[in-house]
Amino acid sequence: MPLSMRDEMLPFITNENAHIPMTDGSTDWLVIVTREAMEDVAAPPEISMDRLVAHRALFGQVASYKLEHGRAGNEATIWVQAEDVVEWKALSAERQCPAEGDARKGN
Repeated sequence: MPLSMRDEMLPFITNENAHIPMTDGSTDWLVIVTREAMEDVAAPPEISMDRLVAHRALFGQVASYKLEHGRAGNEATIWVQAEDVVEWKALSAERQCPAEGDARKGN
């Protein structure tokens, strides 16, 4: 089940990492977004509440993907690192353009 934002709790930044309270309907999760992921998601590199709010849906999608593939951390946490965002964006691009991949393969 995809994660959704927890309405009663706002995202926050502490110790250079962003924190997004989320839920899958049965478990409350804390998605922790590293400084590097925050900086790399858009230009210029920065860590701010504006950046967090603007990209929290993306971070939530990445966290949902990690949870669905057994890559959650201990104690109901899911860490989102810069590499995870890169991986998610590549997978999303592949899903949006499957015909292009087939054309390159000669199908």
